[in-house]
Amino acid sequence: MKSEYQQGKIKQYHSDKGFGFIGGLEQDIFFHISDFPLEEGEPKRNERVKFLVVENGDKVKAVKIERVEDNSAKAKKTKVVKHNNAITDSLLSNFRK
Repeated sequence: MKSEYQQGKIKQYHSDKGFGFIGGLEQDIFFHISDFPLEEGEPKRNERVKFLVVENGDKVKAVKIERVEDNSAKAKKTKVVKHNNAITDSLLSNFRK
């Protein structure tokens, strides 16, 4: 098995069971919450990640999972909209004082 980082998106996560699946190129890849960085909270659906794939019996598992910043056009637009909303809210709150 290759020891290169792969990228994918969180396809589903079961917080009550502590595991989920990452949509990979060839198949969905299992992950356990203990292999996920929790500094920024639990995994979210469609969150981009990079990871190593290791054999887990006759299946595969993602380990050393890292979050990846989403630089897609849609994500950039969402960031701009949030930033603009924050500025608007700030200006309006100053105006109301």
